[in-house]
Amino acid sequence: MLKKKAIVIADDNANIRLTLKDILTDSGYVIDTVKDGYELVAYLKKSQPQLVILDLIMPEKDGIEVFDCLKCLQPETKVIIYTAYQKYTDSLYARRADRFVLKNSPVQELLEAIKDLI
Repeated sequence: MLKKKAIVIADDNANIRLTLKDILTDSGYVIDTVKDGYELVAYLKKSQPQLVILDLIMPEKDGIEVFDCLKCLQPETKVIIYTAYQKYTDSLYARRADRFVLKNSPVQELLEAIKDLI
């Protein structure tokens, strides 16, 4: 039996979380969602996803604040930064993440990045 490919989506936009969850569930992935960095850290303390799709800008604790914590808690977990802010394309976070995808890119780009990583 094949191991399910677990992904957690960390994004403050409920529509994005639900849309991505539907698309990825239909593609055979097991999906969990969180709405901010606080929820992501709590999630990572009890679960071990193979991949985190991480929005950088969220209210409360954002992806920038939890990026290092994420890698400390789950060093083997792959990270795709998924942001609407093009200014982060050449940032330290973009270079340290396993992939960087802009939200205005075709969803196929995100799907290909996921397929490459897990």
